[in-house]
This record gives sequence, structure tokens and C-alpha cells, in this order.
Amino acid sequence: MGWKLDPPPYNPIPRSIIDPYVFWTWGPGLSDFILPSFDKQKIPVLLRQRENKWNDEAWALWRELSDLPHLSEDAPRETERFTTGFLPFDKTRSLLTEARYEPFLQSLDRFTLGPPLPASSVADTTEQEARRYQPLTSTKATAKTVIVGIIDDGIPFAHERFRKAVSQTRVECVWIQDGIYDGGLSGFKYGREIRKPVIDNLLVTCRQGDLVDEDEIYRRLQLADFTMDGRKSLAWRASHGAHVMDIACGWEPNQAPDWRIVCVQLPTATTADSSGASLAPYAVDAVKYIRDKAQEIAGPGKSLPIVINFSYGLLAGPHDGTHEIELAIDEILHEHNSKAGNKPMRLVIPSGNSHLARAHATIAFGSASDEVTLPLRMLPDDHTPSFVEIWLPHAAVAGNRVRLTIETPAGEISPPLMENDNQILELETNGQVICNAGYYFFPAPTNRGMFLISLQPTARIEAENSPIPVDPMAPHGVWILTLTNNGLSSQEKIEVWVQRDDAPYGYQRRGRQAYFDHPCYKRYDEAGRPIEEDDPSCLVKRAGMINAIATGKETVVIGGLLRQELRPPYYSAGGPITPPAGAPSAHRRGPEALTISDDSLVHAGVLGAGTRSGSVVAMNGTSVSAPLITRWIAGELASGRAGNRKAVRKLAYNNEVLLPAPKPSPERGGAGRIILPPVRPVTVKR
Repeated sequence: MGWKLDPPPYNPIPRSIIDPYVFWTWGPGLSDFILPSFDKQKIPVLLRQRENKWNDEAWALWRELSDLPHLSEDAPRETERFTTGFLPFDKTRSLLTEARYEPFLQSLDRFTLGPPLPASSVADTTEQEARRYQPLTSTKATAKTVIVGIIDDGIPFAHERFRKAVSQTRVECVWIQDGIYDGGLSGFKYGREIRKPVIDNLLVTCRQGDLVDEDEIYRRLQLADFTMDGRKSLAWRASHGAHVMDIACGWEPNQAPDWRIVCVQLPTATTADSSGASLAPYAVDAVKYIRDKAQEIAGPGKSLPIVINFSYGLLAGPHDGTHEIELAIDEILHEHNSKAGNKPMRLVIPSGNSHLARAHATIAFGSASDEVTLPLRMLPDDHTPSFVEIWLPHAAVAGNRVRLTIETPAGEISPPLMENDNQILELETNGQVICNAGYYFFPAPTNRGMFLISLQPTARIEAENSPIPVDPMAPHGVWILTLTNNGLSSQEKIEVWVQRDDAPYGYQRRGRQAYFDHPCYKRYDEAGRPIEEDDPSCLVKRAGMINAIATGKETVVIGGLLRQELRPPYYSAGGPITPPAGAPSAHRRGPEALTISDDSLVHAGVLGAGTRSGSVVAMNGTSVSAPLITRWIAGELASGRAGNRKAVRKLAYNNEVLLPAPKPSPERGGAGRIILPPVRPVTVKR
């Protein structure tokens, strides 16, 4: 085992363009990222272009990479700045390693990969022309019609809570992003779309007596068919998507307002692995899909109000509104809402559940040459990679203000890695990389540098009859990260985050969350209760653990609240966030407000739908408080009101003056607490 500094594996010129995680996932972490059959998968890429058009040279290279012969030879003169495409495995490797593709990369602001899909889910490269696209046909909209978009996992579209009659669904369409490709019915070159006429027909034909056989519906649509590979979220008793969807737009069939539901089920890979594989391509396309379907439902020259619930989150990122997902969502919302004649489009996102995760540290040096050490606890039995992001302050002029060294649990100390260093720091054992670190600069609008530390899993599932795992493992225990000051003032702060690495609800636990195990961080008080306020002298912080994709300008961000105790639950995360480059202050301090995520300390969670009609389960988290506000916004939009960030904050302010003290801080509670009635009928008792 030994540390070394090596030149980067790829041309250093596009390092500010390519998402830093790509260098790990396409290098030492390839076996954890890629599907087993190299030739039977496609890699999604999200492109942020410098302009809303292609130049001819970049387009020619993109056509070659995409391997789609039906693409026009003429470059499109108008396009959205954020676009998604799929590349074969070998083409992705060529793009990252061959200098001739540099003009293509230089036409971009950012290039981000997502988890691959099987080739069966993506348009075939030999396909000359996608199926002739047919827009949605829907019953005529009324003045009260609202589009409610749900982006989640395990979408139970046959459930009675989303019907307007026994054999009529309110779900206009569902896009299964990792479903078998249907020829482009969704308007995108991957996944499968299921439309209302298909669902209605199945509600009639799949019966057991007078009851709808939902199991049969999902089996026929191959969503709960165990003869096929992959996780079957809809075969479980409960799913995250079922609960969120019920809170956002569930009604008894004879009581439902005219809320048309448009759903996107994200690929299993993005939900199952939260440890760094980007969900950006899929999330951005999901928002576009809901926007486009809403336009089809409205009809030519018309518009309908839209509210989207996206109850997902990350821990690490710039936390200044410039994460790739935030930039894309802000641009989509801003462009839609700025266009004359368009009804409002809103998007709600949770503030996150990581307040006590010990995954954030703030470092300020007292003087020159100061050193600060961060003990990073890597847990055993972690089957996924772990990542740490060290974000440096803005700098008018590039310099070497900070250096980083890493010490293994066995005491091996790395050479220093400097800010602006083009080399990659690697730890090898038996010729395999188990840890690497690099410095990456994010140009405008972020304008900050970051050290990214990547570590192999601490456990592997061994091959049958093999005495040792084939793939490398990082040792568990405490890794010491040491940052040394070379030029930062005491007012300039370094922000450090451990990337999310836990298991979502209902999924097998593969990842185990690494954290900063610093002795200054006291977890419990003398009575054994979790401590929710920070010690100012401790560099490991609870503050600032807000969801890393919840710091944008256009999104409505919601934290959790205990209905009985009228205070935030211990997990509900908040700000402050980092001011963007050139701004005197941040555009938000934390979430907009708090609303109900738990009935009480002893009755955790709130009641919502399971995956089958008649079932009720309790789930908690800011993921279930966000859709409660989505529901409120839908009602506001149906009544012709704004339902925007300002409206949510005003509602919180008006609620707060009626509630007993103490009011949560603005960083954690926004404008205040909002008490909304439970969604499930009062006859359901806990």
C-alpha cells in the first residue's frame, strides 16, 4: 500500500468542464458504476451548453458519439441549454480519452454522467426514425384544472386514491425511465410511457369480482413481473412514491378535484445508490417531461398551472444554488414563468433529513500555516463508494491557499495536494486504487474550487469459492483529513460535506453513511436526548446540512414539523447556505417554512397510501412534508393565486403569529410553521 501523485488520466484542459465524479466512476470506481455487460448498456450524459445552439463542429462530433444515424447533419440552431443524450460504453470512453473530442467538450459549460441503463431501455442506434409521436389527448380542461407532477420511485398509478371513478384514473401518463423503450412515446429517446387510456382499460379488464386487481395490472405492464430482472418497487407493501403521491394529490374518487396527474418513475439505479452516481440527467428530463405533457393536456396556444413534487436529496454540493440540478430546474422554471401567456409552474423539494448526520464541517483558520484535522469515520460493511467534497472560498485570483493531506487508519500519510494542483493523489494496494483525491475548479456561476476525495467500498460480496474479493476495498476506521493554511484569512471559510450514502426506504442496505467523528461534537445531552444546536467552537456542524439540491432560487423548499410538539423533528435540516460568487449575501437562509412530517415524537411520520388500494402506512421525513405543501400550492393554483415561494412564506408568517413560542430559527424554519390538516381521513387511527 502506498500513496503517490500522478498526472491526471485524461487531458487536463476539460477538467473544469467534466463533472469530477466522472474521473472516479470511469476510473477506479468503474466496477461499482457500470452494468456487467459493457455492450448492453447506454450511458446518459447531461450537457450544459454555453449557448442555446450547437456549433457545427460540436454537433458533428456529437452525432458521431451518439451513434444515431437518423440525426440531422445540420446542427440545430435553437436548443435548450440543458440536453440529455445516451452514449454507448466504448463511445463514452473515447470521449474521455481521445483529444479529437476536445472541441465538443469546449462547447460545453458542464458534462455530467448518470447511472447507465440497459440497452433495451434506450433507442437503438440502428433505428432510423422514432415512432411518430402522438401528443396526449385528454378531456377538456376547466378553470380549476391543475397539473400535479410527481417525480419519485414506485408510482402506484392504479391505486384508488388516484382515480376519479372505479375505472377512470386521474393519472394522465407515467414515464418509467428505465422501462423497455417504447419507440419514443414519451418524447424522449429512452424509457416507457404508460398513458391514461391504457390504465383505464386495465382498470376495466383486470378484475376479481367487483374489485380491481392491481397486482395483475402491474404484472401485465411488467412493473411487478418477477420473471424480469431489477427491483420491483410496486410489488412491495409500501413505496416512497406511493406515500408522497398520496400526500400531494390523493383523494377519494368521488371527492377528487380536477387535478391531472403526470408521473415520472426514476430509474432504480438512481434511487438505490445515493453515493455519488448523478441523478442529474434523469431529474432534469423528468421536469421537462412534466412541463411538456402539461402543454399537451392544455392544447395548442393554451396553458395550465403546474406544481411538481421532487422529494429527493443529496448531502454534498456547493450549497450556493449552482448545483447542476438546481441550475437546470431554475432555468426551466424561469423560462416557463417568464413566457407571456403561461400559467405558473412551481416545484417543491424537501430541505433534507440530515441535521444530525455529522456530514458537514466549517473550517476557518486563525492564522497562516494553521492546520486543521478532520477525522472521517468509514464504517465496515459499506458496499458502495464514499465521497467527501471540500469546497474552498471564492478567489479573485487563483493561488495555492490550501493544501490537503490524507492519513489512512493504518497511519500512512499522503503527499500534500495543493489548490490548483493538476495532479491526482492516489493510494494503491496490490496495483489497485483504493482512494484518490483531486482538485477541481468550477467556473461561473460557481467560481469555486473543490477537493474531491473518493474511497472504495469497505466490503465486497465475494465471488463463489474465492478467498479474496476481486475488486479493491478501502480499510474501515478513521481517515484523517488535514488541511493546512497557505493564504486564507480568518474570514474565509472552507465548507466540507460527506456525500449521501444511505439506503432509501424499502431498498437493501448497501451503503453506510461515513461521517466526521470529531471529539468536539457532542451527540446527546445528560438526559439522552439528541442535541440539535451547534457548539460554536466545534468545526463539525449541524447547521448548513440543507439538501444540496434545495438551494436554488426558483424552488419551494420545505422542512419538517412535529404536529403535537410544534417543533422541528431532530432530523429536519436547514441553512445557512453559501452566497453565490459576487453576491453580498445568499438568496435564501434556509427552507421557506416547516410543515407536518410527523404526528408526534411517539407517533413518527404521517399516514399515507401504501402501494395497494385500502392500505395505509406511516412514513416520516421532509420528503412527506414537501408534498403537503405541493397539495396546498395545487389548491392555490386552482383558485388562480400565485402559490409561489412568497405565498408559502406569507402562509407561514400568518400561521406563526397564532402559535406558541419558540419560533424556529430562519436558517432551520424559514418564515415559520404551517399547520395543515392531515390528508388521510380522520377515521384512520394510529
